[in-house]
Amino acid sequence: MWLALATAPLLAQSQSTELHTKFKSGQGVVPVYEGWERVPDGSFNMVFGYLNRNHVEELAVSVGAQNGFEPGPADRGQPAYFYPRENHFIFKVNVPKDWDRKKELVWTITANGRTETARATLLDVWEIDRKVEVSNNGGGVQISNELIMRDQPPVVTIAPVGRVKAGTPLTLSARVSDDGLPAPSKARTPRPLEPTLRGAPPSPVNVPLPSRPRPPQGLSVLWLVYRGPAGVAFDPDGYAKVVDGTVGVKATFSRPGTYTLRAFASDGLLRTPADVVVTVERGNSEF
Repeated sequence: MWLALATAPLLAQSQSTELHTKFKSGQGVVPVYEGWERVPDGSFNMVFGYLNRNHVEELAVSVGAQNGFEPGPADRGQPAYFYPRENHFIFKVNVPKDWDRKKELVWTITANGRTETARATLLDVWEIDRKVEVSNNGGGVQISNELIMRDQPPVVTIAPVGRVKAGTPLTLSARVSDDGLPAPSKARTPRPLEPTLRGAPPSPVNVPLPSRPRPPQGLSVLWLVYRGPAGVAFDPDGYAKVVDGTVGVKATFSRPGTYTLRAFASDGLLRTPADVVVTVERGNSEF
């Protein structure tokens, strides 16, 4: 009797602590199906992102048996390098207009010994539009549907690059153009804190939540490693503002290999990706 009364609170406390446990490393990557969108030619885009359960560890998982799609080719243009925590609307897989609406396209990722899958279908409940993408990518709550539909995504092109040695900074340059929407005063507005959360104590966590880069007002570009054997140090880090139609960053590679870098050009609401492949040779000062 007394034993039961004494252990019950301890069990409840243990379960509560487990729910708030955060991991720096050692966890897997969960592929995420965001939904599908219509394409003017009658086909459909299935949209994917991912959740890296780690708060610090970045994972390289090569395309193939541990990072692939079924049915059809394993390589559907998915990332092979995964940043911590939530990363929404990273890539799209186009399927034909005669695709069976109940047929599943399955993305499987095995990382740190954990296998996770996302199952994509064209069922009606999964249809998404620009409003969903803008909201999930941090768009403002005060942006009208009419403005979102009129806005055209920016156009981005990347200047060709040559070979580079590990440890030696490489200058990456991109040209970006846009339709001028949204106007700077109409760009993303931070979501206010819910009244019920004001003054509330922070949740007990053992690892802080990693910061997520947010696009500033106006045109900007975010550089990421999309595929590659290791992380890349970008300077400046996060979104870099476009000045006179161009933006440049310096990229320093820690290891040799072949990298695909992805540049997301943002107008504050919509994003456009562009990729560049960089061959990195062994350097004298790898770090």
